[in-house]
Amino acid sequence: MLYITGISASILGVLAVMLSLKVVGLRRSNKISLGDGNNPDLEKAVRAHANLLEYAPIGLLLLGC
Repeated sequence: MLYITGISASILGVLAVMLSLKVVGLRRSNKISLGDGNNPDLEKAVRAHANLLEYAPIGLLLLGC
């Protein structure tokens, strides 16, 4: 069971890095440092990253139980 939790945490960690790099890339290409600048693509990327960071920890805790 611990292997499943560890593997899941690793996958989610890699996904979090990938999503953050996407947000950074969109911010740089659109020259938006704060907020979403009313850019729909940046808004979607920010929400995807935030949703992962909000829900992954509780999911891993529940998986570990």
